[in-house]
Amino acid sequence: MRKKRDRVKLGLALCLGATVVTGLVNSKNSRRLHVAAGAALVGLSAWHHLLYTPKKKKSP
Repeated sequence: MRKKRDRVKLGLALCLGATVVTGLVNSKNSRRLHVAAGAALVGLSAWHHLLYTPKKKKSP
Protein backbone atom coordinates (compact mmCIF):
# COMPACT_ATOMS: atom_id res chain seq x y z
CA MET A 1 0.00 0.00 0.00
CA ARG A 2 2.85 2.36 0.81
CA LYS A 3 4.42 1.91 -2.64
CA LYS A 4 1.11 2.71 -4.35
CA ARG A 5 0.76 5.89 -2.31
CA ASP A 6 4.30 6.96 -3.16
CA ARG A 7 3.74 6.30 -6.87
CA VAL A 8 0.53 8.30 -6.90
CA LYS A 9 2.21 11.22 -5.13
CA LEU A 10 5.03 11.15 -7.67
CA GLY A 11 2.51 11.03 -10.53
CA LEU A 12 0.62 13.98 -9.06
CA ALA A 13 3.80 16.02 -8.78
CA LEU A 14 4.83 15.22 -12.36
CA CYS A 15 1.39 16.00 -13.79
CA LEU A 16 1.18 19.24 -11.84
CA GLY A 17 4.62 20.26 -13.11
CA ALA A 18 3.68 19.38 -16.69
CA THR A 19 0.45 21.35 -16.35
CA VAL A 20 2.29 24.43 -15.10
CA VAL A 21 5.02 24.29 -17.75
CA THR A 22 2.65 23.67 -20.65
CA GLY A 23 0.37 26.42 -19.38
CA LEU A 24 3.17 28.92 -19.88
CA VAL A 25 4.07 27.82 -23.42
CA ASN A 26 1.89 28.96 -26.30
CA SER A 27 1.75 26.30 -29.01
CA LYS A 28 -0.70 23.73 -30.33
CA ASN A 29 1.26 20.75 -28.98
CA SER A 30 1.64 22.27 -25.53
CA ARG A 31 -2.10 22.94 -25.41
CA ARG A 32 -2.82 19.26 -26.10
CA LEU A 33 -0.27 18.16 -23.52
CA HIS A 34 -1.74 20.64 -21.04
CA VAL A 35 -5.21 19.11 -21.40
CA ALA A 36 -3.82 15.57 -21.14
CA ALA A 37 -1.80 16.44 -18.04
CA GLY A 38 -4.85 18.07 -16.48
CA ALA A 39 -6.97 14.98 -17.14
CA ALA A 40 -4.24 12.76 -15.67
CA LEU A 41 -4.09 15.04 -12.64
CA VAL A 42 -7.83 14.60 -12.06
CA GLY A 43 -7.57 10.82 -12.42
CA LEU A 44 -4.58 10.56 -10.10
CA SER A 45 -6.34 12.78 -7.56
CA ALA A 46 -9.28 10.40 -7.49
CA TRP A 47 -6.96 7.41 -7.12
CA HIS A 48 -5.09 9.20 -4.32
CA HIS A 49 -8.37 9.83 -2.52
CA LEU A 50 -9.35 6.16 -2.80
CA LEU A 51 -6.01 5.02 -1.40
CA TYR A 52 -6.51 7.09 1.76
CA THR A 53 -10.19 6.32 2.28
CA PRO A 54 -10.60 3.89 5.22
CA LYS A 55 -12.13 0.55 4.37
CA LYS A 56 -15.61 -0.06 5.74
CA LYS A 57 -15.95 -2.85 8.27
CA LYS A 58 -18.60 -5.48 7.70
CA SER A 59 -21.29 -5.62 10.36
CA PRO A 60 -22.09 -9.07 11.77
